[in-house]
Amino acid sequence: MTQNWLLIGCVGMTLGAIAFGFGANNAKNEAWRIVYTINFFIAAIAAGLYLAMVLGQGFNVIYSRPTYWVRYVTWSLSTPLTLVLLSFLGGTSLPIAAGMVGADIYMIATGFVATISPKPTSYIWYFVSCGAYLGLVYLLLHHYRKEAAQQHPRGKKVFGKLLTVHLVLWTAYPIVWMLAKTGYSVIDSSAETMSYTLLDLAAKVGFGFLSLNSLRQLEQTSEVPQHVQERVLR
Repeated sequence: MTQNWLLIGCVGMTLGAIAFGFGANNAKNEAWRIVYTINFFIAAIAAGLYLAMVLGQGFNVIYSRPTYWVRYVTWSLSTPLTLVLLSFLGGTSLPIAAGMVGADIYMIATGFVATISPKPTSYIWYFVSCGAYLGLVYLLLHHYRKEAAQQHPRGKKVFGKLLTVHLVLWTAYPIVWMLAKTGYSVIDSSAETMSYTLLDLAAKVGFGFLSLNSLRQLEQTSEVPQHVQERVLR
């Protein structure tokens, strides 16, 4: 079952990358091309690393725990791009965007250390990683949402949906970590792989289509921010 879920992840990410790639090639303006292109690379990175897992690469038994450490390579490359995508749509200032990406990379790095550390040391690093995530949540809910609302006075619902879906999906990852053998061993390796695969597909391919729908809604409100509007008019 583990291998089947990895194959599903590889195929799903590949199909998503193909769809986003065609979208970028046929985009009606530069703003759409940018959103499609970012989503393409998010899905393509995940597809390549799921292929590595299907081929049995990026896997080791660490402290008697079967561990696909290559997942952290995927997340360290794809999750910053998701935040870049959000920043582009919201017209986020550079300091806030950089802060979100920095908190994200620190979260992934310390989460990786937690995964390869023995218990109970792993729990210390896990809570450090969760602390970084809480910092990211604060930046998203306070600064990002505030700047997006300034850019889109009538588009608050669009960003409300984006943030809600984003935070629900990303919050599920540390929950799976704690339920899996990295934590309290409530679920087995197959259930862990299934959970991460479904979350990855939703957070990358599913969220990618949601971001495209959000851009469409922003255009319909005639409140596309200046940095996007300039690209639309080119």
